[in-house]
Amino acid sequence: MLAAFALGASGCSIDLSGLRPGGGESPSPSPTPVDAKPVLDAAVKALGELPAVAVQGQIAPSGGEGEESGVNEVALTVTDSGAVSGTLQENENEAKVMEADDKLFINAPTEYWLDQDVANPDSDKYAGSWVRVSGGQLGMDPSEVLAPEKLAAILGKLAPAKDTATLENLDGTSAYRVDLDGGEKNRVWISEKEPYRLLRMEIEELNPEDGEGGPRTRLNFTEPESADVDKVFGDLIGATEDDLSGSRDARVPVAWKSQLELDCQTGGKCTVSGTVKDDSTGGEKAEGTVLVRLDATLQNEELGEKKCDDTASLKAGGTVDVSCSVDYKLGASSSPKSYEVTGKGLLSTRGLSGKDKDKLLKSLKEQRKTAKEGGEGEKSDSSEEPSGN
Repeated sequence: MLAAFALGASGCSIDLSGLRPGGGESPSPSPTPVDAKPVLDAAVKALGELPAVAVQGQIAPSGGEGEESGVNEVALTVTDSGAVSGTLQENENEAKVMEADDKLFINAPTEYWLDQDVANPDSDKYAGSWVRVSGGQLGMDPSEVLAPEKLAAILGKLAPAKDTATLENLDGTSAYRVDLDGGEKNRVWISEKEPYRLLRMEIEELNPEDGEGGPRTRLNFTEPESADVDKVFGDLIGATEDDLSGSRDARVPVAWKSQLELDCQTGGKCTVSGTVKDDSTGGEKAEGTVLVRLDATLQNEELGEKKCDDTASLKAGGTVDVSCSVDYKLGASSSPKSYEVTGKGLLSTRGLSGKDKDKLLKSLKEQRKTAKEGGEGEKSDSSEEPSGN
């Protein structure tokens, strides 16, 4: 006992700091509180000025039963212009996500679509191709709630629920947690040191600034490099150029209102016509306007096969007529002959018209140019700053 005591007295010690909460390599932050509002205001202001944000985390329907009800994993980069690129994972199925100029598309495997409530005549073409969807179908509209300026406006309307904020250990990083008005599940984490930056948010119902209804979110935030932002635009431009011409549209369920009509005139001109309707049945009503397309094939054993098509815009809740014609050009004859012509018509949708595709491509290239100029400007400014002593 004397030997052990003498050894301890001579300077031998045991470090027990690792057993404290937050001990070891991630020391517990100081509990000293600070005023919550200035920290929140500064972080929100900085967020609104970012050229883009990268978010990663979970979204789920608001008010779902249980914490894991309908939870989907997302990893998205969203620019200040509302351009979006990334992924959403539902169960084991991952969908690519892209959005620009308020046009939202996903590209997902067959298994993903089997879990969706979509039954359009061309839904067998959805797998592995870009399909236009609504924000409600995806779970949110990223450009409306995650574009830096718009998200800053949403968070700016949520005042702190408490006067002070205290540092917490956020995945090994010291961060101020600010509880917000609107419920105990509304809170954000902000970097400890200035300039204050938003690191994480948990929002019970992330509503667009001028809208109602939104998902539960638990998202981590980082600021992407300028090269990453440029890649977003490069990916979107490439997809628009190569794939969007044949994209489909799942936003409105469509169907023939009645049987197609085939009318053939003397001389060989035949016309196929029909009426397309919004085929929504109960539940949430569809919104928007979709392009519907009729592809008709007419056949006669002697005269051969001819094809025609027509495209029209169908507004959700309404109907629209489509028709197209072929001409066998039989000409006048002193002894007319009758021909039996059969026909069939295929109904499908298109996510974009050719004209809309060109407009979208032009807009994306302009946004990319603006983003590059902004990044170069920031780099130039910073390079002119004097170095420290």
